This record gives sequence, structure tokens and C-alpha cells, in this order.
Amino acid sequence: MSSADHLASPPRHLVTGSYDAGVISAQEGSKLNQSVQKAITLLRATATHPDGASVSALARAAGLPRATALRLIQTLELEGMLLRVPEADRVLLGPELIRLAREVDLGTVLRELAAARLGELSEALRETVTLSVAAPDGGLDLAHQVDGPQHLVPRSWVGQRFPLHASSSGKLLLATFDDERLERFLHEPLERLAPATITTPRALRRELGCVREQGCAATIDEMEEGLAGVSVGIFNETGALLGAINVSGLSQRLDEAARRRAVERTRTVAAELESALRRGAHDAG
Repeated sequence: MSSADHLASPPRHLVTGSYDAGVISAQEGSKLNQSVQKAITLLRATATHPDGASVSALARAAGLPRATALRLIQTLELEGMLLRVPEADRVLLGPELIRLAREVDLGTVLRELAAARLGELSEALRETVTLSVAAPDGGLDLAHQVDGPQHLVPRSWVGQRFPLHASSSGKLLLATFDDERLERFLHEPLERLAPATITTPRALRRELGCVREQGCAATIDEMEEGLAGVSVGIFNETGALLGAINVSGLSQRLDEAARRRAVERTRTVAAELESALRRGAHDAG
């Protein structure tokens, strides 16, 4: 029986959450700098045209008079946020904006957004909660851990990586692999770490099918005997896995009913983080 068989709640993928932090009221919105808002609108419009667009086209897309759009474009060009090619009547995203975007450490952003929520989740479930973030090499690095209040809790994994085939967060990542990448992973032996570790490619493929169907993953006595865990992924708008929230504890505490509750609450937190990241990306143009 699959570790996730008892977690058959509806699949979750790119769910719009109810994250309310930072939401601006109409009254507050009226006090915002309208020039900045117009500039951001222009940046967003430009971003939808990778090959560039004319000033007139961007003005129409942003809902601005052409003269206003041109003044803003010229200002943004001086700051390197836009690049104008007058002879071709095209405007592109500028090198400074691209440089700033590359400076963003998604792991840091996600960790800062998630820290308070993970603490609340751990307190509500009374278990250890971790956040793993996607690394440049395609793996998952454990970036933050909140220990549960119990005396017996999983050891700290901060700065390390869970074994992919024997951890719920690892299964989430493997479930995103295409056939070729999964075959490369399965070319290496699957180490037995505990009595219930999945060690055959066939069984792991079957498990990953359940993970894709249900939108969550679980382990019971697979990484360590007596340890259970569930994980829910955090995805961007294109469906790429950005990170995973894991809840883990002793198997006798994290029984079937507790795992169901953990998945339900973790789905909510993950959806809130996805919503916050999408809003942040839009606000950044």
C-alpha cells in the first residue's frame, strides 16, 4: 500500500490562497504614488513582449496616454530599467532590471515569507515542520526548521538534504521529473535506510504516481524507523516546484488521522505562500 494512500484529498496545484498580509485597502490605495504605479504597469506590459514593443503599443497595454508613457519610459531608461531602441521603435526590459532580478535569492524570500507561518503550523500540529527550497542544481535544500514541542522530535536537517526516495519532500521533487531524468535517478541503487524504504524502481514509480494524483507525499518508517512525515509542494505559476513544506514526527503520533490533518493545514499554508509569491512577482513588474 502506498504511503500516500490514506491522504486521498483532492489534488492541490497552484491553489489561490487566502493570504491577506499586505493587502491594501481602497483608502490606502488612494494615497499611493500614482506615477510609481504607472511605471510598474509599463514594466509589466513590457515584460509581456520579450522581443520588445513600440511606445504606442505599451501605452495602450498600460492604459496610458502616449505622452505619459513616453515620459515614464525615458525616466525608466535613464535608470536602466528599460532599454529603448528608437530606430526600431522598440522598448525592452533594461539591463539594470534584469540584474536586480538575478540578485533575488528565491530561497531567502521564501524562507522569510514562510517563517511565521511555519511556526504557527508547528504549534497547531505539535510536530516538527521544515521548509526545503529548490536549489540551482535541481535538488532541495532544507532551509528552515521549527521543532515541535514534544521531547522526542526529529533531528535538525537544516543545511542538509533529505534522501529523495525515502522522504516525503524528496518524493514531491521526484514526481516533477520527466521520464529521462527519473530514469537517470533510478539508474543508481535505492539505498535501504529503514524497514519500509522503497528500494525498487517499480515500487517508486508507483508511489510517484500517487504523489502526482494526490498533490502530496508521505513516508512511514522509510527514512528512519519510527519516523513519519507528509509534504506539500510550493509551486510557481508555470508549475515548477519552488519548495516543500514537511511535517514530521514519531509514527505513533503521526498516525493516519494526524497525517490527514497535517496535509490539510499544510496545503493552506503552501497556497498562502504561492499567493504571496505571485503577488510579489507582479508587484515587481
